[in-house]
Amino acid sequence: MLNYRNNRTAESVAKFWGKSLDDKEWYAIKNEGESAEIRIYDVIGWPFIDADTFVNELNRINAKEITVSINSPGGDVFDGTAIFNALNNHPAKIITRIDGIAASMASIIALSGDEIQINSNAYYMIHNAWSFAIGDYNDMRKEADLLEKITNTLATIYAEKTGIDLSEVRSMMDDETWLIGDELVDQGFADTVISNSSAKASFNLDMYDHAPKEISGGRKKSPPKNIRDLERGLRDLGYSRAEAVKKAGILMQSQSDSGDSSQSDSDLIVVFNQTLESVQSLNG
Repeated sequence: MLNYRNNRTAESVAKFWGKSLDDKEWYAIKNEGESAEIRIYDVIGWPFIDADTFVNELNRINAKEITVSINSPGGDVFDGTAIFNALNNHPAKIITRIDGIAASMASIIALSGDEIQINSNAYYMIHNAWSFAIGDYNDMRKEADLLEKITNTLATIYAEKTGIDLSEVRSMMDDETWLIGDELVDQGFADTVISNSSAKASFNLDMYDHAPKEISGGRKKSPPKNIRDLERGLRDLGYSRAEAVKKAGILMQSQSDSGDSSQSDSDLIVVFNQTLESVQSLNG
């Protein structure tokens, strides 16, 4: 198993989301007597602030009512699940409020509320769980099985909350479904639409296929310019230097085996990007 929690990978993850590692205050808690507010306005999970820190601070809140305001593109499925469960199990009344975007794993956290609100101009998105893996066909089958289990678990949460048939929810996840304001209430994902919010998504949403243009705010990732860039890109994903060189070599060999002697670095870059697109993920 790759040890992906290292400085290089942290920088890559931050860049993927258009973030700076200097900006780790992805949530804030304001506890004022009978009520408290938690602000989740960033990517969920490592390398920002993981679930352990969030849950420890949540458990210190004695307020009777907690409002969780959300503007997040998603993040780590396991950190997100832990946060969802912690909010569900907290004795306070939980009000979740979608201010800008609750996409991917943030859409699950939004469902932890006893009352769920969405601003009329805010977005909500559900999709299948993602991952990236390296290994032989046995490893890939195991990874696919795990992703299917995770996706089924998330689909069950959506279905139980909304009353939508599980098969229909799975279809919505397959399609990467985006909903806004009233649509979310109509589908049963939220209880109330409130007034427009000034919060807007400020994340790189290029990894999503159907992100609305008005909130994408992302920057297209610069393609690698040569073979060395390919190796560095693989190392950023957590591969060792030797593994990155080997993987880049396999891609080069696949081009050679195609029988086209005119293949260039730019051709390999296309193959690399297609391969990376098929294996890279920031989870759910």
